[in-house]
Amino acid sequence: MDPEYYTTQQLTEKSDVYSFGVLLLELITARSPIVRGKYIVKELRQAIDKSKDMYNIDEFVDPAIPSNMTPISFRKFVDLAFTCLEDAGANRPTMAEVVKEIENIMEIDGLNSCAESRSTSVSHEGTSATFDHPYSEESLNRYNGVTNSR
Repeated sequence: MDPEYYTTQQLTEKSDVYSFGVLLLELITARSPIVRGKYIVKELRQAIDKSKDMYNIDEFVDPAIPSNMTPISFRKFVDLAFTCLEDAGANRPTMAEVVKEIENIMEIDGLNSCAESRSTSVSHEGTSATFDHPYSEESLNRYNGVTNSR
């Protein structure tokens, strides 16, 4: 949970970013945030050493990751997770910045080579009118079989 929430008792967009950082660590480790009373964020913060291969967190990392990611993208993904987990909300990125960084990481691994993927985050920011949001009235009507007679 967002450390700032403990002091302010108010959730913010940056609280969501913190929670997303925890989710990223869950993806990296394939573990729940709390295992046998140990908080994954604290465990990884104590173990991380950026001067070492795989940041010295090999024992925590999901075994499937090294074979699926380049070392550069792995380090960027871990860096992104810890940037989201900054104690002060002001030091955390926005979700739009997080999305862009994930797209950059995917591009490094050759997973984001089509322009369509990049357009979704641009659209999310409201700069593109061609994006059909999955929860828009038009999309929901289409899903429910309602035709638009405009």
